[in-house]
Amino acid sequence: MPGVPSNKSCERCKKRHLKCDEGRPQCQRCIGAGVECPGYVQTRKFIDQGASVRRRYAPYQEPSAKSGDARNISHPHTAKAHSPAPEKEAPLVTSVQDQVQPQLPSPPSIVEAQPVARPNVPLWNNPPLGMPVLPQPPSSISSRSASMHGNDQAGYGSVQQPPSSASPSQSNEQEEFRDIFSELMTGTEHEMSFLVRYYADYLAAWLDLSDTGNFFSAYVPVRALDEDFLRDAIAALSAKHLAKMKGVTAANISGMFTSPPTMETYPNAQQVDWSLKAANYYYLAVSHMNSSISDYASVSSTAALESPIAIANQWLSLQLSQMERTPDKTLNEAVFKKAENLLTASTILTLYKILDEPGENWQSYLTGIKPLFSQILRLIGESDESSAHFFPGITAVFWNFARLDYQASYYNRLPTHLDPEDLVLWRAAGLSLDDKGNASSISSTHLFSREDTATNVLTRLLNKLTNFLAASKRSQLEHWVGRPSESPTSGTANAPSPSLEPTTATWLKLSFEFQSWVERMPETFRPCLRLERPKSVSSDAPPMPFPEIFYSLTSCASAMQQYHFGRLALSLNRPVDEVSGPATACDRLQGYRELTKEVDHRCREICGVALGRPRGAARVQMITLLYAVGQCLEKTEERHIVVDLLRGIEADLGWSTAMQVQKLKR
Repeated sequence: MPGVPSNKSCERCKKRHLKCDEGRPQCQRCIGAGVECPGYVQTRKFIDQGASVRRRYAPYQEPSAKSGDARNISHPHTAKAHSPAPEKEAPLVTSVQDQVQPQLPSPPSIVEAQPVARPNVPLWNNPPLGMPVLPQPPSSISSRSASMHGNDQAGYGSVQQPPSSASPSQSNEQEEFRDIFSELMTGTEHEMSFLVRYYADYLAAWLDLSDTGNFFSAYVPVRALDEDFLRDAIAALSAKHLAKMKGVTAANISGMFTSPPTMETYPNAQQVDWSLKAANYYYLAVSHMNSSISDYASVSSTAALESPIAIANQWLSLQLSQMERTPDKTLNEAVFKKAENLLTASTILTLYKILDEPGENWQSYLTGIKPLFSQILRLIGESDESSAHFFPGITAVFWNFARLDYQASYYNRLPTHLDPEDLVLWRAAGLSLDDKGNASSISSTHLFSREDTATNVLTRLLNKLTNFLAASKRSQLEHWVGRPSESPTSGTANAPSPSLEPTTATWLKLSFEFQSWVERMPETFRPCLRLERPKSVSSDAPPMPFPEIFYSLTSCASAMQQYHFGRLALSLNRPVDEVSGPATACDRLQGYRELTKEVDHRCREICGVALGRPRGAARVQMITLLYAVGQCLEKTEERHIVVDLLRGIEADLGWSTAMQVQKLKR
């Protein structure tokens, strides 16, 4: 099982649950990390070593809080003095709150924990019992902060570790104990509640950008009560994001006079190995996805490492084959709900994968989305349901993949997985298209508001645009080598559509579609606030070179940024027209000047929306756009602003932008 160290690993690899090459005198993982390998001491002790350990720590035990109120332990006035209890066997935990009360002590040595496998029952209502109570720490090692904005009562998230004069070995033991305590929390009612609440509060809005029905925010956490793989997928994404944010949450500063609820806090959150927990939950999610589509009680570890999209495709293939064997069978609502849940988990786990991946790698994680939706269309066609539209959850999944698809295509200049000319597919996703593929209207429907519809129409346009860019790159390669190149995608399922060949006619058609979109957009796509030359009132610094632009709706802010990005890409990639192109040097010079003005305008608008700092759902979508803008800017100040905006997204939201920053600096 991933994360389980071998008995011969070095001490550092064991503690971090990494595979060790057992090199002597130092393993390659330690050399690569630039740290000294601690060696291969094999001695290990268990957490509960019996009476000797309890005798050693009994004099230091702090009075326990009243059972049933986990937060009382943080209040210094609720404790009462007690003499050490006589030696007896460690009591069993009777509630999840009892598990999280003790502070983290420093026992002599701790055994490494294995990834925790959990039963296939809702753990929120069935917390594990029988876990030994962890001993209380010496007061000199750990203390609790008792103030938060003037309030005596601090939540779990406020636990601080003061400087200690402990020896290096004692510090290692403390860290090791924190690791084992953290692993014992895996899958508990408190931890799962904390991670699902974190997803609902911070991450789900990213996936509901063009869905005012809020499927990922409102429905997915409820469905996670009944689906193990959905619950584990949520936990994996939340844990990975917490790892990127160093365990810091906004729970302790969200209220002026109230302390956060228990489900919003986690003991010693900033010391927890969230990366390990994330990997554990990801493995469990994929394992449960596999077992849910298999007739066998368990699946192999190899099968558990399959792509979530591939697992969903396998299940859909199985349903279609059953339909072919029994033509009279009617698919019921449960089948489509299962399809929604599998596709939802695939979306969340794909986001888990790309969160810290460079943009060039995103496209590989989307492999399989075209057959995924093709099989969904076949499944709908074989049922008694209307074939006009996907179900709401599948529709929400589709638009998330469509946005990722065009952004991944832009980085690699490769065709998108989803063909923008497949009208049946895009109509099923909710667009109203005529026979030529033009959006016949931008209006509200039973699934979408006008803002949702406009945003989704633009997403399809951007997919068409990036396919046009991919075809332009292929055409340039053919021109350089003097013959048609063998494109890595030529003849494949996601080869570019012939209607998007890099000709002047295609370019003009795309430009007309973008102009038509902006002329028909709802009035909410106009900014409600705009500062042309923002200047700090607290310093003598000169005004900013870009405006600050604010939209009242997050989806509108994101859509307008993407619109300007599309117009920028079109301006920079107009094909050379030998017939109607500029005939003289003066004509060419005038064309260059007009192009420069157009590029400057689009860059100002994109940066202006970014400087207005919309909500996180819009900021995570602008990484690709800011990267494109950064390649067009020449002034040092403007370049610094774009770099700061990219770094701010990583610092505030956890999305990796280091690759884009490095490329812009080069």
